[in-house]
Amino acid sequence: MNIKRLSQCTLEEALTAWNKGFDGYIVPIKMDLQAFVNRMISEGLSPEKSIVVFMHGEPCGIIMNGFREINGRKIAWNGGTGIAPEFRGKGLSAVMMEEVIGIYRAEKAHTAVLEAIEENERAIQLYKKAGYVITDHLLYLNKKLPNNELGLLKENPLSIKRLYPEQLQSLSFYDTTAAWQCQWQSVKHGEAAVLLNDDGKTIGYILYKRILKAGGRTDRIIIYQLRFNNGNDYEKMTESILGSLFMDVDESIDFTAVNISVSNPSSKALLELGFEKKAGQVMMEKSL
Repeated sequence: MNIKRLSQCTLEEALTAWNKGFDGYIVPIKMDLQAFVNRMISEGLSPEKSIVVFMHGEPCGIIMNGFREINGRKIAWNGGTGIAPEFRGKGLSAVMMEEVIGIYRAEKAHTAVLEAIEENERAIQLYKKAGYVITDHLLYLNKKLPNNELGLLKENPLSIKRLYPEQLQSLSFYDTTAAWQCQWQSVKHGEAAVLLNDDGKTIGYILYKRILKAGGRTDRIIIYQLRFNNGNDYEKMTESILGSLFMDVDESIDFTAVNISVSNPSSKALLELGFEKKAGQVMMEKSL
């Protein structure tokens, strides 16, 4: 076995390790070279701090890592652990985890975080043995919403203000503990908006990305964060924010909320609006 930093490998070797490592995975995530590079850039993954494992000279495993300063603390994120099927269950994963935790400590990271699909019990047990604990449960929710289904809010709309995603971090209730891919730093070409009450005070926000189709109509909107500061009528506030995202030419929009916490009242509001759970993950954390 030979463990190299990704920066010491060719991109083709790293891609091979990734695609072999996730062969037969619960969710298909095979990538071509462009998608692989794009993911490293968009999610802030470090080639120098990620590892590729070789067996008999062939790439067979990978762990991708990223680092961020959040609230004055360095956070290390495991952005994917993959091992080729023929090497699974043979102790290689434990050696790889030990290697990356050593990297985290050398980088003086305060906390290590990751997400795992809730059905992937083997991976969850691996992370628990490495000292991670489950801190939250996350949902993927989806619904195709017709414009007229949100007609009620047009009669009594709440005020919406657009802003840059980077500006969200100035809000006192911005969620710095949200899943890595749902932080503003990861949402390249994203958009944001805040919800205002009658006094002009910010009571909620949304971080999202709009996917357009030919002709300029909105095809999909991916919601990365949706949070409210106070209030009890979360469903009405959720309707107001979602309704504000429709453009004049949009008849319907396919909404997907990714990695939204079950403890976030917005998840309950979306479920009450008819959103369906498509997948679930656990968020895990290890103090360093």
